[in-house]
Amino acid sequence: MAVPSSLTDNFDALLTTTLRAYQPKLRDQISRGNKLSAWLEEKGQWRKQDGGERVQVNLMYGLNSTADIYSGYGQLDTTPQDGITAAFFDWAQLSVSIAISRKEERQNSGKSKIISLLESKITQAEQSAKELLNNCIVGGRITASASLGRFLPRIGRMDSGAVGPQPLAALIDANPSRSAAIGNINPNTYSFWRNQATSSTAATFSAYKAEMNNVYNNCTKGVMGNPDLMLGDQTAWETYWNLMTAQERYVVDDKRTLDILGGSDALKFRGAVFTWDEIVPDVETNAELVDAIGTPTTSNIHFINSQTMEFICDAQTDFITTPFVRPENQDAKVAQILWMGALGINNRRKNGVLYGISRSITS
Repeated sequence: MAVPSSLTDNFDALLTTTLRAYQPKLRDQISRGNKLSAWLEEKGQWRKQDGGERVQVNLMYGLNSTADIYSGYGQLDTTPQDGITAAFFDWAQLSVSIAISRKEERQNSGKSKIISLLESKITQAEQSAKELLNNCIVGGRITASASLGRFLPRIGRMDSGAVGPQPLAALIDANPSRSAAIGNINPNTYSFWRNQATSSTAATFSAYKAEMNNVYNNCTKGVMGNPDLMLGDQTAWETYWNLMTAQERYVVDDKRTLDILGGSDALKFRGAVFTWDEIVPDVETNAELVDAIGTPTTSNIHFINSQTMEFICDAQTDFITTPFVRPENQDAKVAQILWMGALGINNRRKNGVLYGISRSITS
């Protein structure tokens, strides 16, 4: 007797429509799996761009010199102004595949069981996409362990010519005058395009906190406010936790912030939230944890001003799901989750890094 659930056409429609129904939730879970991208989205700094050869981020590198004081018929300055330019960031593409074989279909025949199997595969794909995105943005890539070496975008495993988004350690460089273009602008040539960077010498809690204050203040100078997110490694976060006294309350209890950053490990530092990620690299010694290059010996904290950063995605490739197709040489069906975007910055001066932090500060 024929079993209705064995009809291939019904399975195709079920698999495709079920996966598409999961798309909004899937996209939300992937984006929130990365603390930086989740924070930028919450702050309104996640935008869509409809195509284009590259991603353009407009920036201001100088003020309008015609600003003046006048009285009555006094002369007004009408000198034409420049001071506006744009940074350009290349599109990056990420993908994760979901495959289901005919054998799996038959072993899990029946509508409810097929959905259950697909749910497991979607969860697996979701977690894989989260990790890849986080590795690209937070971890980055280095070619060898060195002193203050350059961090680069990660490259494809199967396509070494494909590169991911710019990592945080490149956008906020421990060597801010490095002769390496970011967004098509070389900070070695243009001083306005240099972020703040301080090498730590602290050996005590008070000195550590003073350095944090100094970097924070350096990033606060001028317009566009102060850093609102600090992302460090585990030891940097624990050192800050340990320096707090019982009389001081630094724990963030805002439920929305805790949800965005994934738990209660969000501490308050002035106008910023301080959290940590396990793959934040050691930017002084170039120890990168994703690829196990080098050994972290010092810590660092990135001071991020969300107003100056943008997470841009292609309007039609924002963690979309493709239809299931059957390869010629396999008895299976495969669909992909696809993303195309970039992490851009419009004012590097408003961001900073405190690096080379000792991991032995205890008092």
